[in-house]
Amino acid sequence: MSSYAKASKIFDTSFDSDLYFESIAAEFTKNSLLKTIDSREIPLIFLLGEPGVGKTYMLNVLQNYFSPEKKVLFSSEPFSTPESFLHFLLKDDFFDKRLTISELKDEAVRRFSGTDNLIIIDEAQLLDNLVLEFIRILSDTQHFNFLLSMHKKEGEEIVGKSHFASRTHKVIELSVLTKGEINKYIESELLRHGLGNLSELFNKNNIKQIQKLSNGNFRIVKQLLKHTFSIMDYAKINGHNSYAKPNDCVITMAAIDLGIIDA
Repeated sequence: MSSYAKASKIFDTSFDSDLYFESIAAEFTKNSLLKTIDSREIPLIFLLGEPGVGKTYMLNVLQNYFSPEKKVLFSSEPFSTPESFLHFLLKDDFFDKRLTISELKDEAVRRFSGTDNLIIIDEAQLLDNLVLEFIRILSDTQHFNFLLSMHKKEGEEIVGKSHFASRTHKVIELSVLTKGEINKYIESELLRHGLGNLSELFNKNNIKQIQKLSNGNFRIVKQLLKHTFSIMDYAKINGHNSYAKPNDCVITMAAIDLGIIDA
């Protein structure tokens, strides 16, 4: 396998999916989340960010920072009813599923009262409005701590609604990658896989183009790099030397292959 083909595989979004480049923005977001959670003074925390910036990874990383004494519940599945959400909260313990919603709520409050807890919900913008309102009601009891991860646009609309805006909450946003961070990411990933020399092929204009086409979105940066190396590999094998190195044309073709711009 050629070095270009190896590099293309490195940047495949399905390859080493548990590994994530911790940018300055990601480190700042992680520290802000940990500080806010540890304070236990804000029952509603919203993590906002564009799809693909690494919110789910961030949530998984956070879980490794908590002691076994903290009761952490994590869900990536949307809840369609308050009852299904309450069943999720109580799933580790026996309870009578014939209880009314009011009785289920009282049972959840009883079991979470006095505990150091964190309830993490990924893709929370998909939650039914009744469930979101019920989360607000539970947060008012001061016995629950919620971390809701949402897409930026939908999340801003939800946070702006009166029943959340009037409550104690904090919004923390995970930002996109800068040009410098993209350059550092390319260098570190290629070097980590013994292909450090390939990072020298990318100049400032190439990085600027990748940042512009991806809007700094981590997932799209990876996909652009995958397609760029795949095109260069094909060009090198077939003697198209003008396309065997990163340039405006190659990166644009990668973006067309990816479908983020039209041909």
